[in-house]
Amino acid sequence: MKHYFEYQDSKSYKFWQVEIEANTLNVKYGKIGTAGQEKISSFDTPEKAQKEMEKLISEKTKKGYVEKTDASAKKVARRIGVSYDEAEEGKTLLEKVTAFLDSAQATEVESLVIAAWEEAYDCGPQESLDLMIANPGKLPQLKELFVGDMDSEECEISWITQADYTNLFAAFPSLERLHIKGSKDLILSSHPLTHEHLKALTIECGGLPKVVIEKIATAQLPNLEYLQLYIGVDEYGFDGKIDDLRPFMQKGLFPKLKHLGLVDSEIANEIATEIAQASVLEQLETLDLSMGTLSDDGGRALLESSKIAGLKKLDLHYHYLSNDMIKEFKKLSILVDVTDQQDLEDEWRYPAVTE
Repeated sequence: MKHYFEYQDSKSYKFWQVEIEANTLNVKYGKIGTAGQEKISSFDTPEKAQKEMEKLISEKTKKGYVEKTDASAKKVARRIGVSYDEAEEGKTLLEKVTAFLDSAQATEVESLVIAAWEEAYDCGPQESLDLMIANPGKLPQLKELFVGDMDSEECEISWITQADYTNLFAAFPSLERLHIKGSKDLILSSHPLTHEHLKALTIECGGLPKVVIEKIATAQLPNLEYLQLYIGVDEYGFDGKIDDLRPFMQKGLFPKLKHLGLVDSEIANEIATEIAQASVLEQLETLDLSMGTLSDDGGRALLESSKIAGLKKLDLHYHYLSNDMIKEFKKLSILVDVTDQQDLEDEWRYPAVTE
């Protein structure tokens, strides 16, 4: 018997397949459209193989994998960026985006990643973004856009200069996933933000400005299923308070929302305490409060919440919880990630991603 699953979020698009024959278990996994990797395990009896398969399927479904009858088609994806050597030679992102839009492949691309550009700490990708916005007919299949996919050697996350996305949403009405890395000079929209088909929005940064938080909190995104916001620290751009995050804790703001991430926060305990009794938990499958300064104060509020039991997964990885608190979370019936415990002896607590 064969079972096939797929998983997709703002960064991943992958499959997992398990097949059992007598006492042998065959597992395949990898990115959609690839052959993937294979792992074969043998057991003493068919019953033991069956038990292991059921265990693995349970683990995958808790992580968000969805079983399907047929494999999805491979996405046509393209990654465009300017390497250090290319920048030294005077090449620009605008030149590369121009050449891409003039190519035959552009009309087939569903997923586009804009990687590093020249002097990202000093200038943003505005010209390249505007060129795409002015030519939506050259990207008729575009469903996913990631702008700013670069590592710390290319540019520290809080130094990445971003752009004004106001006109992007009207230019690409079929866009389903938007991932932005960096919040310096970021304007999500200078108008009320509305989009009928957006399913996933991720803003990854060292500090999320209040104006961006407010824009999302007042947006009309009826099909949004996945929201991941890096809150960060005030030193790198976060100038809000817990009050500014409360709209995300209300059920129905985004009626189809299943995953909410308020991560990488220096006010993680305040967030945990507020959301522990929030109505949004009634509609969520996954709550992600990872990579922040969560300690036992916030952890206790979560453990005392009856609403947490309705989740499929609670992600708290990278935290400052005590060993006793970690043990309590592991007793919960839902999947809880409490890996990557930070040094409790340190006088200061820091989020995982800042600079």
